[in-house]
Amino acid sequence: MASVVVLLAAGGLAFLPWTANHFGYALPGDRGLPYRIHHAGRDYRSYLTCAGAGWCGSADPYCVPLVHFGGTAASLTPVDEVVTLFGASHVVFTTKPVPDGTPTVVLVRAGSDCYVGYALMGGP
Repeated sequence: MASVVVLLAAGGLAFLPWTANHFGYALPGDRGLPYRIHHAGRDYRSYLTCAGAGWCGSADPYCVPLVHFGGTAASLTPVDEVVTLFGASHVVFTTKPVPDGTPTVVLVRAGSDCYVGYALMGGP
């Protein structure tokens, strides 16, 4: 019985914004992307999203069309994914050609022609 309670509690914790933000996965639903993601051994931060946590407020717009970043779909290369709890993953992009070294900015597709920018934490 105790193990069932522990499993249920752990399952419930997985849906908390704090847990999603800490471990860098998305929660299902609109605005489910975390504030921090991990790519290529580095952490990236966005000030526009926090997996629905109350401390970051509601930035509008949450995500913007690709043209806002000065690019087109042809100028991006998929390099990673942000896993979503019980949902489709969100693709992580960088510019094409892929820059040498660590990219300082990556884009995550939040929806159809809707992207969230993430900046490198801690410097190159």
